[in-house]
Amino acid sequence: MLINNWYVAAESADVVQGQPHGVKMLGFDFVLQRLSDGSVACLSDVCIHRGASLSKGACHGDRFACPFHGWEFDASGACVKIPSMGDDFAIPKRAKIDSYPTEEKYDWIWVFLGDLPEDQRPPVPNLLPEYDDPEHWRVTRMVIDADVNWQKFEENSLDTAHLSFVHKSFGNRLSPKATLVPIDRTAYGAKVARERVPPKAEVKTGVLASLLSEERGKTQVELEFSILGTCHRIHPTFRPGVSQVTFASSTPVGLHKTRQFGLQARNYAIEPQFDQERLDGRRQAIMEDIGVVTTVRPALGPTAFRDELLIKADEMESIFRHLVMRMIDFGWEIDSEKVEREWNHKVYVIPSPARRLDPKGWVHEACPMTRPRRDDGWQVLAAELSKPEAAE
Repeated sequence: MLINNWYVAAESADVVQGQPHGVKMLGFDFVLQRLSDGSVACLSDVCIHRGASLSKGACHGDRFACPFHGWEFDASGACVKIPSMGDDFAIPKRAKIDSYPTEEKYDWIWVFLGDLPEDQRPPVPNLLPEYDDPEHWRVTRMVIDADVNWQKFEENSLDTAHLSFVHKSFGNRLSPKATLVPIDRTAYGAKVARERVPPKAEVKTGVLASLLSEERGKTQVELEFSILGTCHRIHPTFRPGVSQVTFASSTPVGLHKTRQFGLQARNYAIEPQFDQERLDGRRQAIMEDIGVVTTVRPALGPTAFRDELLIKADEMESIFRHLVMRMIDFGWEIDSEKVEREWNHKVYVIPSPARRLDPKGWVHEACPMTRPRRDDGWQVLAAELSKPEAAE
C-alpha cells in the first residue's frame, strides 16, 4: 500500500457536521468530520493520550473530542483542551495528531495520505466531466467492499480480454480476440480506444435490450486509468448517441480488502425509475470480477513481470503495474508486514504534511517504509510519462 496519493475516504453525504466518522485506509484508522465552513477535516484516529478512538467520541464545534478523557483536537490536529488539567494548563507542544489534506469531488471526500507539501501534490483525478452535466447524463452511485488486494482488483478492471469469459451480460465468447491498438500515455496513467463485437441481442435485458434490439455494429470502448486515486474510466458507446461511463476509485482498506467507490453516468433512459436496473447490472458485473480475483495467485501485488507470462493484450495492466512499482521505488510503500507484527504493541501513523515541516516532537511514530524515501516521485513520474518512448 502506497502513501503520497489521493484516496476516496467516504461519500460526502456520510460526513456531516457534529458527528465523527471513522474510516480505515491503507491499514490505518482515520476520523473525519465536516467543519462549520463546510470543509472536511481528517485526522489519525488514535488519541495520543491513552490510545482511544476519536471516531467513537464527539465533535464539539470544529473539534474532535476523545471519548476516554475528553481531550479535544482542532482540525489541524493540535490539542486545544485537556479537561483534567483545567483551562490554565499549558498544553505541551507534543500534544498533536497527524492531520491530512482533503478535497471534495464527485461528492466524494478525497484525502491525501502522505506528507508532501501542497506544491508537490498532484491534483485529484478529473476523469468524469459528465458528472457536471445532469441535463444529459444520469449518474448512479455504488460502494462495494471486496476481500481482494487493491492492485489485483484494479488490474482486473483494466483487462479488456477477460470480458468475454467473466461477464455474462456483455461478454462475447464468440469473438474474444482483443483489438490491439496503440496506447496513449497520460500525465498519470494511460488510455486506449478499442472495438468489441457486441453480444447477441437476446443476451441483453432491461432498457438496453429495447434500445439495442436491432442488429448493430461494433461497440466502441474507451478505457483510461490514473494511478492518482487508483481510478479508471470505462466508456462504451453501444451505438451512436447511446453510451455510458463507469468511473471507479479503489481505496485499499488493508492488504486483502478494497473499498471501491463507483459512479455510472448514462445518456439514455435518464429517468430515475431506471436507476435500480443499472445498479443491479453494475453490481452483478463487480461480483463476477470479485469472484475471479479472489482466486488469483499470488494474492498480493505487484507481481514481478518475470513471474507471469504477459502478452500484448495485457498492455494496460502492465503499464499500471509498472507505475505501482515505480512508486515503490520512490520509497512510498508501507512496510505493512512490520506494522501488522507490531500492531498490538505500537501505534504507527501515516506521516502528514505538518510532520514533514516539523519532524520532531510527535508521540506516534511514522509508519515504516519498505525502501528509502525520495520526495520528487510525482515530478519524476510525470517526466517519464511525457517522453515520446513512453507511448511505445
